Amino acid sequence: MALDVRDRGTIGCAYYIAREERLFCLEDVPNGGVEVSEKLKLDVHPTVILVSTRHEALSETLSRPQAVHEGSLLDYNSQTRPTPYKVDLRPNPEFNYEGALDKLSRLGTLHADTSVQFLAPGDDDTFEGTPGTPDFGLSSRQGALIQVSAWLDLDSKVSIGCLGAVIGYLRRRRSSEYLQHDPDAQFAHRISCLEMFTLKNTMFVNADTLSSLQIIMPETHPNAFNQGPGTTGSKESLSLLGLFVALAKTPQGKARLRRLFLRPSMDIDEINSRLDFVSIFARADNQTISIKLSKSLSKIKNLRNVMTMLHKGIEAGNKQGGFKSGVWSTLLEFCYYTISIVEDLREVIGGEQLTLCARAAEVLDRFQLQRIGRMVHDVVDLELSQEQRRTVAKRGIDDALDQIKDVYDGMDDLLSRVARDVAQTMPPELDCQINVIFFPQLGFHITVPLDEVTGYPVWTGDGTWERMFTTKNVVYFKEAKMRQMDAELGDLWAGICDAEIEIVHDLAQRVLQDEKLLVTASDLCGELDCLLALAHGAVQYNLTRPKIVEDSRIEVRGGRHLLQEMVVSSYVTNDTSLGGDRSPNVLILTGPNYSGKSVYQNQVAIIVYMAQIGSFVPADYCTLGLTDKIFTRITTTETVSKAHSAFMIDLQQIALALNTCTRRSLLIIDEFGKGTDSADGAGLAAGVLQHLLELGHNGPMVLFATHLHEIFELGLFIEEPGLAHVHMKVYIDERTNGKSRLGEMHEQVTYMYELRAGRSMLSYGAQCAAMNGVPRQAVERAVCLAESIAKGEDLVVSCSGVGAAEMEDLELAEQVCRRFLGEDLGEAVELVDEQEGWRGILEAVLDMDADETSMDSGTGIWQDGKDGSGDTSLMKEMGSS
Repeated sequence: MALDVRDRGTIGCAYYIAREERLFCLEDVPNGGVEVSEKLKLDVHPTVILVSTRHEALSETLSRPQAVHEGSLLDYNSQTRPTPYKVDLRPNPEFNYEGALDKLSRLGTLHADTSVQFLAPGDDDTFEGTPGTPDFGLSSRQGALIQVSAWLDLDSKVSIGCLGAVIGYLRRRRSSEYLQHDPDAQFAHRISCLEMFTLKNTMFVNADTLSSLQIIMPETHPNAFNQGPGTTGSKESLSLLGLFVALAKTPQGKARLRRLFLRPSMDIDEINSRLDFVSIFARADNQTISIKLSKSLSKIKNLRNVMTMLHKGIEAGNKQGGFKSGVWSTLLEFCYYTISIVEDLREVIGGEQLTLCARAAEVLDRFQLQRIGRMVHDVVDLELSQEQRRTVAKRGIDDALDQIKDVYDGMDDLLSRVARDVAQTMPPELDCQINVIFFPQLGFHITVPLDEVTGYPVWTGDGTWERMFTTKNVVYFKEAKMRQMDAELGDLWAGICDAEIEIVHDLAQRVLQDEKLLVTASDLCGELDCLLALAHGAVQYNLTRPKIVEDSRIEVRGGRHLLQEMVVSSYVTNDTSLGGDRSPNVLILTGPNYSGKSVYQNQVAIIVYMAQIGSFVPADYCTLGLTDKIFTRITTTETVSKAHSAFMIDLQQIALALNTCTRRSLLIIDEFGKGTDSADGAGLAAGVLQHLLELGHNGPMVLFATHLHEIFELGLFIEEPGLAHVHMKVYIDERTNGKSRLGEMHEQVTYMYELRAGRSMLSYGAQCAAMNGVPRQAVERAVCLAESIAKGEDLVVSCSGVGAAEMEDLELAEQVCRRFLGEDLGEAVELVDEQEGWRGILEAVLDMDADETSMDSGTGIWQDGKDGSGDTSLMKEMGSS
């Protein structure tokens, strides 16, 4: 097994099972931690763990001996035993993403079929090679990776890097165990299958699913000061997480809530435990306590960071918060408000039934928290610390320190007396003011002003004073009295600071003795804050508790799309019935554009997702079985960083879903097949549906939305077991049909957004185009062509017809030609010379009916045949013939 951790705690993992010749790759786990690596160890049971040298701390954690558990087969005298695996530190380049892709592209057992060649535009030998040869314009790496992407999510870059490290390890093992030309070497540590996996009891979701369903939607932060290497540089947009994270109050609560949304649970007991908590705290008689708890939690910070600062000896806060954001103020607030939280939890009606409340009563020990808070309060002077922006110890702790502070506090009177004594030694005719001041680290000094004319000090003590340094207007001297004070009093400020540092260091060491208690209490407050955010959301967004069952089914009554209803004035609810013994596994969803098919698909997936994170769901009633994976083919995320077309990305999403789905999976497929030729797209869509139906009871639950009606016109998928047709209802006003080709758009079609049984062959794409501002002429032309296609007419003939304006121009030209042919040209030519005769005849022909034939500007060919501009192109052509 290989483990790696990258930016912001993203954990990747890959492992190999030699007996099965299978290589597994984990979906990247954002915001992971030590608990994720420990869970992976328990799930995988590795014999060797490969760790990058970049993470020596992780390797030390993995190498730490484990306590002997009861029932161990090994009998050791000590209380510890060696780890059951070997930790192997490997160079960082072995975990490189690009290097891993190269290794994957060379796995010959996975892509031995060369019947399809992938050509890369720009290859020099594209047309010179011979088909079937390795050099036939083939980017072999690209072609192999396209095949690999059908089994692996190549966007999980950290885990793909771990995959490369495992492949490299297997190659080293093979080369060390077999000779170079040994025929058996090819069967040793062979990789026959690639698979994705998730943490045990965790739903599989990838980045496409999170983005398509708007579970997590980070966007660039509008504040430029929050965009930098030390911050995430983003904030949460309109998303499912964004609705709830605003209700969490603590940093650790927000982080835990994000992990909750990233890793939906498959443990029915854990899900019900969270639902029980939300049920209790969402009750009307507990609302006052819930609000009070959240208010107390808003004053609490993450003590893990505080403990880290204490270990480093950092006590001050940031520049904006000052001392209030420092270690001691944070600790005092934590102890005070945590005690308040313990007391408030006892007042929760029904709280004694909750596991979290029982843990809180055990972990949040009021007496220990009071002792720690009193310990800090008795040492740190909060008012002076805030005023001086440093940690100040209270009086009464150290008598020697108190004496030094007494002298330092009376320093003003002492310096005034000494200054008067020094002034008496100066000549009386000197009219200047001198001072005696004290500088930390530099000691006592006499200040003498500079003469404005000469620029020299007005007095130097008859040469007995030593000049130390000069500022713009003052010179600083030392003399015997100053040195005597330095020797007797010393550096008072440094002495105070040194003594207080020792006192505060001793306090820090005593606090660190209770580090485990404080960190555990902080984590529990984060868990409490996270679940309280779900409870507040249940009340604020009118959510209902789902019923979780073991079998695979989805039964929803009155379901809503939580995000969509935030941006519309009213929302139409819909029911869903999928899976189980009485409902189909596959729903084919048809209906016009803009009728709400995609919103309905997302609504079902979001309800399932929310239920398995332990949240209430937007529905009137809901019974759900456990879903292990959610795959979506809704949006296509295009990027120039990948040499893939939009349709190829769609195919990769479908391939990953079909290769890894189980009977507990949910597939959301929207408009698959629309990115290519209509016949090919319909064939692919039909093939996917047929494959899913052939799986029978082992097939996943599927919501399949399509406009490819030609599939059903051939009689396919009409009466299939495990399949049902539904459509989105629209209301058509028949009275508007005679107004025009399109009628009044908003009166002709009304979208009801209601799910109905049966199939719909309507699309109303032209109406959608008109509603979205497409020019009316273009829409009418589209309707005309659509009608021609429906009648089976030839589009070439329809598109080659003459328009109305062109027909008018042809009729006018015909009239002119007829008049010209009706003239007696022989007699006219004899009377005038040839050139003038022809021009006069043409002008006469055009002037015969000038009033009738003159056309409006912008629509006609000739503007006026009477002036000099009358020799148009037609006249010139006829006159030259």
